[in-house]
Amino acid sequence: MKLIWLAVAALALAWPQAIAGTGNDALPADEPPRILAQSAAEPVPQPQAPAGPPPAPAQPSQPPAASEPPAAEQPPAAEPEAAPGDEVAPEDEVSLGEIPVVETIELTEDMAKRALDAYVIVKEKYKDAELENYENFQEFVDKAPQGKAFEADIKAAGFANANDWNLAITTLGYAYSGTVDDQSAEIRQQIEELKADTEIAQDMRERMIASLNALIPSENNRKIVSTLMADPVYKEKIAQLEAEEE
Repeated sequence: MKLIWLAVAALALAWPQAIAGTGNDALPADEPPRILAQSAAEPVPQPQAPAGPPPAPAQPSQPPAASEPPAAEQPPAAEPEAAPGDEVAPEDEVSLGEIPVVETIELTEDMAKRALDAYVIVKEKYKDAELENYENFQEFVDKAPQGKAFEADIKAAGFANANDWNLAITTLGYAYSGTVDDQSAEIRQQIEELKADTEIAQDMRERMIASLNALIPSENNRKIVSTLMADPVYKEKIAQLEAEEE
């Protein structure tokens, strides 16, 4: 079921994180092995013939003792069986902490517009602020040199703090993605498969199902997205969420 949670993780991290470039350093070529060879100038030593016939092997003074029979191999110890009701996750399964918690809210048209207005500002203004190095936007506000200016921009858009704005713009991002590329049927199918999969621990299964459910936009949020897409000004702004996801 790794494909399911990887899809959840990719969507959960797409909106809040900034895009950071990566590069690969070229690896040095392997040094060829050194071959040790005898110098051609040195004479090759010839093997010498033995001086005489090999000596006869000495006769034992006493007959050898009878060899003891090999010890019988012990069967491997049986592994303890899991107690009834215990659920054992496969070795290649992910841990609970690796499954993102996806939160969404019910949007209003005004909230969605304000979230987009702030998004357009901070995307350009703080593009070099390395936002991806912080756990969340509130940590950036508290610790980064530009944090207070960032907070002022968010509050100017009518949000109490950076996390409230992030929740709104993230919800809008999921709703927009789910509207232009509706995968609700596929997500619901994955949810049903998870419910039937008894190899995954119950707490992990519940978190994965909750995160997948959050990716299905509500009817209200779909309507908000449709309204913004019909607005000439906000149609261009909301399209930037799709560009960010790519």
